[in-house]
Amino acid sequence: MIIPHLGILANIVWECLDNMNTDKNWKYVTSKKNMRGSLIKGVLENIPSKSFEFLEEAINDMMKGKPGIYALYDNKKLYYVGLSINLKERVEEHTKDRHAKKWNNFSIYIIKKTKFLKDIETILLRVIDPPGNTVKGKIKKLTKLQKVLKKAAKQKISEAKKEAKKNVKEAKKEAK
Repeated sequence: MIIPHLGILANIVWECLDNMNTDKNWKYVTSKKNMRGSLIKGVLENIPSKSFEFLEEAINDMMKGKPGIYALYDNKKLYYVGLSINLKERVEEHTKDRHAKKWNNFSIYIIKKTKFLKDIETILLRVIDPPGNTVKGKIKKLTKLQKVLKKAAKQKISEAKKEAKKNVKEAKKEAK
């Protein structure tokens, strides 16, 4: 909604606020009582990138120095997923780097335990495969599980071959 008499700055701020749909998207959890045992400490979803310019103080209060996972969107289509120990700085960097013109909304998920950040990001990247990400992350024990699965598959194939040979022998005996 553009209001002509407010000027350009006010119109942009109004647009940011209007796009946020406060009840649905601006979820920032502050109650420690609600967070017992929870991995996610707070959420901001579908926030316009213009917010960094016009809502700097509020963004600083909510994001600065907070660790978590962030997602960058080109309108509603996921473009990039990342992690950071300082969400505000990292997302703001993306307004000036090679991703700058490729997204216009973002979401952040403040994570309580930073030791899980890389694992969460790796899972997201492998499942979603956003177009802006070039690296998917590594899973240390993935090859061990694949070896176990290959060994089990070879065992099943070997058993199936033995059974087939046995069936062929029996069929030949019956045919005589």
